[in-house]
Amino acid sequence: MPEGACRKLKAAKSLGQTAYIYGATGYGKTAFVQKYLGKRRHVYLSCGDRRWDESALWGQGIVVLDDLHLLDEQRRKPVKGLIAHLDTWLVLVSRSPVPSWLMPEYVNMGFIVLSENDMRLGKKEIRSYLDSLGLSYTEEGLRYLVDTAEGNGYIVRHAALRMAEGLSPGPKMYQEIHNAFSRYLEENIMVQWDSELLEFLMQVSVVEEFTLPLAELITASRLASVMVQKAVETGNFLFQEDGVYRLRPVLLHALREQAVQVLGEEQVKTCAKNAGIYYEMNGQFALALEMYERSGNQGQIRELLIRNARMNPGAGHYYELRRYYLRIGEDEAEKSPVLMAGLSMLHSMLMDPEKSEFWYGKLAKFAKTAQGGAMREAQSYLCYLDIGLPHRGSRDVLKIMLRAPAMLLDQGIHLPEFSATSNVPSIMSGGKDFCKWSRSDRTLARTVGPLVERVLGRYGKGLVKAALGESLYEKGEDNYEVLTLLARAQLETECGGRQEIAFAAVGQRVRLMVLQGELASANALLNSFQSAVEEEKAVQLMPNIQATRCRLSLYAGDLQAVSQWLANAPDEDKEFITMERYRYFTKVRCYLAIGENLKALALLEKLSEYAKRCQRTYVGMEAGFLGAIARRRLGTDWEPLLRAALDEAESYHFVRLITELGPAVLPLLKAQGRDSPWFRQVMEEVRLTAKQYPRYLKPQSTSAGNFSKTAREVLRLQSEGLTATLIAERLSMKPDTVRYHIKENYRKLGACDKVEAIAAAKSLGLI
Repeated sequence: MPEGACRKLKAAKSLGQTAYIYGATGYGKTAFVQKYLGKRRHVYLSCGDRRWDESALWGQGIVVLDDLHLLDEQRRKPVKGLIAHLDTWLVLVSRSPVPSWLMPEYVNMGFIVLSENDMRLGKKEIRSYLDSLGLSYTEEGLRYLVDTAEGNGYIVRHAALRMAEGLSPGPKMYQEIHNAFSRYLEENIMVQWDSELLEFLMQVSVVEEFTLPLAELITASRLASVMVQKAVETGNFLFQEDGVYRLRPVLLHALREQAVQVLGEEQVKTCAKNAGIYYEMNGQFALALEMYERSGNQGQIRELLIRNARMNPGAGHYYELRRYYLRIGEDEAEKSPVLMAGLSMLHSMLMDPEKSEFWYGKLAKFAKTAQGGAMREAQSYLCYLDIGLPHRGSRDVLKIMLRAPAMLLDQGIHLPEFSATSNVPSIMSGGKDFCKWSRSDRTLARTVGPLVERVLGRYGKGLVKAALGESLYEKGEDNYEVLTLLARAQLETECGGRQEIAFAAVGQRVRLMVLQGELASANALLNSFQSAVEEEKAVQLMPNIQATRCRLSLYAGDLQAVSQWLANAPDEDKEFITMERYRYFTKVRCYLAIGENLKALALLEKLSEYAKRCQRTYVGMEAGFLGAIARRRLGTDWEPLLRAALDEAESYHFVRLITELGPAVLPLLKAQGRDSPWFRQVMEEVRLTAKQYPRYLKPQSTSAGNFSKTAREVLRLQSEGLTATLIAERLSMKPDTVRYHIKENYRKLGACDKVEAIAAAKSLGLI
């Protein structure tokens, strides 16, 4: 028996408090109570048995009421009265948490509650059970059983029976038990539910999880909240978190099996279609398409794909929906200029320029033969692709922009939704790479800037000032001018512009604050911007906002926050998505900070290849500097990579891309024999950043456990500004002993001086 549950039940008996035991089917609640009571005199009654009356409850020392979730309303009053009866110890067993009708007694009298977690069989109990049966097993098999059984006694007992027949714990056994448990629920548990509740649960089982509005749309009923409450009081199989409900997987499987038999395939399809409509209305296109596919509604799939293709890559769901796009037949796609444009953009994003140009050619051919609105739509998408196709780079974008007004404005053609940033906090390395424009940034901002803003409309508000501010920041020019341009750019976006341009401006302001040592201000600015984004529901920006927050955590040395971000970061080994480049570079920095240099280098190789194929100069430089750091730490040839990156950066007079790396890049730069005004500026700023953030991207080679109490005290007193002599006086030690501790602390922390040592000690929680 679970030890924790035994202790709780024993405490309830000694205190005379009502014990309330609940958990889903299979957790052995009844067997546990019966085994605990053993031969003690008690009365056991099942609430599913309507033959007993209230007289059976009185005058007994111990009363066990099982299946409380089946108790009808007429018999609730005597149970409530029995709770207050001092001569009776009451044990209530149910499948659900304390129901609403018992809440007054629960609050006023106090129950000792044994939840499902208390009833779970742990590794110790499962091992003991298998040993008692004389079954042989491996540690790996035991771990698998512990992980998959989730402490459920029914599953453990079934597994033991199959093990006795020679089957080892593994996927085959799990699937067999899962199916058997599902059948058991259908035949013994679900038959106890009233038909209205069962129908509701079968209908919502078409989705993995649901909210009340989604359940109402699926079931075409406004009674979803009533049914959910009834489900909660019927059994512990429905979980809720932040308004989202989820059924246990085994029950979900059983409900889906029964839904086809009871509701019929057509009604199940209708429920799936209704779910698809809800998801589409809420912008969850991938889930909507999954539901439309299950309902067999090809027309809605096509319409949704067209609707998504009208969005720019930053706001659309091209990657998530690519399997649906790639399944579209050529004949079908040729009927829609939007679909052809979407396919051209998607293949470019997938780094398949040949296929991208194929669909561009199809669209161009369509534009020549189409008439009226179809012709104008095709022409507008051709212009959009001319500007936006990733694989074409930015070489001819300026020429296209210069001739765009005549076609777009004079001929009444409107440019489709356009993204200059692809949701990253940058314009220079946003939807396109605009490094080459940086060489003539002020001239272009003055001459071409108004034209660009005119062509892009609301997508261009604030763009020119944000781009110029970023360019000047990268080149290490006057910080006050940079700040002025970025603040004005953000202000312009507030007058009918787009949050993605504001994010580009905010992102550069955050970088500037970090460089000036104002980490707290940078975090405050990011928090304010995130609030504005959440209000406007610009959810597409949130992943990169969180990545920016992770970068600030790296400067602060908060490796716990870094680990939390890494847990949800995109997996480059599963698939490489070019739109995730900002988060990939953040991940590279995280890898370097935790000493995973080989992983960092592997990801950088992918980013370098992407930079080469899609003419991404800035991405190539960033990958070069970070790659040189990773290679040096791995003991491989790093200098050619660094020299190439330095040559490229110097040709644009880019400074900040390098100086932000501070202590991580400083040793590499010291080995260079360069001497130019640009390089001297780089070195000056790198040294300043290294002084402000001495532990930035430096992997920790030690832990808090490697430091004695005295060593920690020395570090603490150093952080308060005390010298070795004063520390010796404070601790009643010899100065030479203190100096020894200081030297050892520096060695263990990988620090060169007191500033680095104190920063490293804080990141480890030593002081």
